[in-house]
Amino acid sequence: MDVAVRRPRPFARFVLFACILCTAGFFLLVVASYYGHLWTPLDAFSHLRIHLVGGLVGFGLAALSMATIQRIRVAVAVLFFAAIGTLLYAGFWPAISQGRQVDLSIGQYEKELKLISYNVWARNPTPEKIVQYLRSEDADVVVLVEFTREYRKLLGLLGQQYPYQHDCNDKAFCHIVILSRVPFEASGSRSRWAGPNMAWARFGKAFGGLTVFGVHFTRPFSPFAQYKQMRAMASETFTAKGPFLVAGDFNATKDSFLINAFQEFSGVLRLTSLPTWPTWFFEIPQLGIDHVFISNGIRPLAYPELGKNSGSDHLPIKVRLAIKDVP
Repeated sequence: MDVAVRRPRPFARFVLFACILCTAGFFLLVVASYYGHLWTPLDAFSHLRIHLVGGLVGFGLAALSMATIQRIRVAVAVLFFAAIGTLLYAGFWPAISQGRQVDLSIGQYEKELKLISYNVWARNPTPEKIVQYLRSEDADVVVLVEFTREYRKLLGLLGQQYPYQHDCNDKAFCHIVILSRVPFEASGSRSRWAGPNMAWARFGKAFGGLTVFGVHFTRPFSPFAQYKQMRAMASETFTAKGPFLVAGDFNATKDSFLINAFQEFSGVLRLTSLPTWPTWFFEIPQLGIDHVFISNGIRPLAYPELGKNSGSDHLPIKVRLAIKDVP
């Protein structure tokens, strides 16, 4: 007896075709994300590589389910769980993969430094929480990005804890502040140059002659400008007379060709990979675009940690470092 084979309905065939087409598209984007070194605009896809792989897997499984089970509801369910799984993986796996917290002891000829790097967001609805957070953390040095002129009143509230402050808001588009508990030996800032908006502070013996650079790079929508800024900032680090670190919003993830190029050009070590932006999805950020880089003469004492949100679309980064003492 002949068994009738059920043919997929026209709409089901359309869904199957759409899933196959999306699978092919995500596959091409994943491949493209590895070739930013050949054409800089392709590097924009590297920031979303985890999400692109999630889309590839999700649509691939949805296409497979449509080709076999032929149930649209099943395909939709597959895509839903693939999307949720990707968001949770991107948000939690970097922190989980760091393993247990490492707490190394400070050496005899080293000085300990606790640093916070935080993009506080120019449209922060609760800026007073920034003060509360910084007071509770009691870091030695703080780098704040997108700290606009409207927030300057907060500097007075932090003056007792951080009497040494460099604010570059007097320069166009330079919304960066460096706060410290110990005096600067010198400080300055740059804007409207080849590199990113940048502020710097150099310390004396208190922190082994350390220079701290606070930076805010342009967004990935301008890849050529971003690459130019990376090269310029790498050259700027050569002016440091001793150990230095670069902290701030790089608008690029660890998988980016640009981040790796900056690391190679400047000879620094990247400490960070934790997702810090955006906080809109139940405060489970997806992209690690805020970083801390350290030079020779500095070593980490612990894994970087994420701090408490204070109304920003970014989460702060906390690092504990050991700096070689100067004679």
